[in-house]
Amino acid sequence: MADQDNSAKVAAGASITAAIAAALAYLKIKKPGEFIFPDEVVQLIVALAASSAEIRAGVQTIIEKLAAGGGGQGWPANTDAITSLRVAVAVTGTQLPFIAIPSGLTLVIKAWSLNPGWLQVGATRAECINVNQSFPLLPNEVVTYQIENADKIYVGATAAGCFACLTVEQRRLGGG
Repeated sequence: MADQDNSAKVAAGASITAAIAAALAYLKIKKPGEFIFPDEVVQLIVALAASSAEIRAGVQTIIEKLAAGGGGQGWPANTDAITSLRVAVAVTGTQLPFIAIPSGLTLVIKAWSLNPGWLQVGATRAECINVNQSFPLLPNEVVTYQIENADKIYVGATAAGCFACLTVEQRRLGGG
């Protein structure tokens, strides 16, 4: 949006400069003391002033909509709850539990800091135990996913006694 603002400012500045240059060129032709602007120059100045007012009104409308929460796409609305848990991870792979991830929000998976080995994250049980198809997580490392449900993810461990810590923001149904 900043690029659009700068482009609009540059375009407006160039238009105003062109109008002033045209007006000055016209005035040099006339006799000193005679300030008569042709209709074309007056119409150009009026059009520039009108477009500037329209741009300001449009920007004000956008600001008001964003402040009222009706801005359309953007950051997701604030939530009123979280889900957090620690899951024991098997060397043979573990499917994460069913946790719905609200649209626009992110599931956070952290390898527990006291894990004796690292975790491997994959889309299937076979992928999560294959070092060539999984995402490695050393103890205390984090990965995030914007996925519909946590149970679409599998985590494998390279040693017994590993845990994955999960957290996601939630929206309560009915507001309570």
